[in-house]
Amino acid sequence: MPDNKKETQRALAKAFPKTEEGLAQFLHAQLYFKYITLYIYQMKKGVNNFLPEPDKLFLPDDPEFEAVDEMVKTVVNRTVMLGGASETSVYHAKVLCLEDAEQLVTLKEDLDLGELPKSIIPYEHARRILFENPENIAVIDCVCRTLRGDKGCYPRGVCILIGEPWVSWALEREKHLNGRRITQDEALMILREEHERGHVHAAFFKDAAAGRMYHICNCCPCCCTALHTQNYIGAPMFGGSGYVAEIDEDKCIKCGACIDSCNFNAISKSSDGKITVAENICKGCEGCIGKCPSGAISLKLFDETVLEPLDLKVVKEKYGSK
Repeated sequence: MPDNKKETQRALAKAFPKTEEGLAQFLHAQLYFKYITLYIYQMKKGVNNFLPEPDKLFLPDDPEFEAVDEMVKTVVNRTVMLGGASETSVYHAKVLCLEDAEQLVTLKEDLDLGELPKSIIPYEHARRILFENPENIAVIDCVCRTLRGDKGCYPRGVCILIGEPWVSWALEREKHLNGRRITQDEALMILREEHERGHVHAAFFKDAAAGRMYHICNCCPCCCTALHTQNYIGAPMFGGSGYVAEIDEDKCIKCGACIDSCNFNAISKSSDGKITVAENICKGCEGCIGKCPSGAISLKLFDETVLEPLDLKVVKEKYGSK
């Protein structure tokens, strides 16, 4: 193993506690970050049968996959079994409005907010904000889009890794997703372009990332495994942004564009043509806002005692940097 790989291996190991559980998470991390294509493939296979139109999946040809397949299946099965409830889930995301996502990719110094309250990250596990070297950013191809082959959406390079040790460790080892380092300005451009497409900015947290947030996906409802899991199986993969969509009935022309563009199937039209938002389903992702031709949709704050935005300006002042 070259010296740089030894250094990143030590850095990855330092992120986990020296306990039996920490060791298990450390081993899980190595399988997840190096073989994420195979990892998501196994997850996507399980979800596929629940889709209205199951996908034909395309896994890259890699002899290493056969050697690690059973180990990857084992950790995937554990993740899936724990993912059915917010009390047990160890792999989930916080939906972000564009402004909140932009704050995360423009950090200039390390940040440790510890475990955020469940009013922000509504899960029992994996809800820590700890960024080391946050200016180190990489982009990789979206695994979910890639696994759908030619049917997968473009552009592919929309998944943003933030900070160490995840960026260096993954770039040195994962070989199927065209990973490359990018600047913060490039990350902002990706976020803004995906916002224009109406996709979901999602800050992902995982036990295999030492319980931390480690990247921002820009999820589309046609390809995203997590969105399929949420929308068709009902597993709580996404915590809301802290906002919900609100429709101005005086401006609404009842065209239904918002229904087609809703990433969470939260908007519907009644028999009399009225458009309504199911606030218990809406995650406040902004996907519908840019698609409304009459400007009838805006975001309103959800009940902050239940769900708060991940707005770093507010969160740092309210909960304090450690």
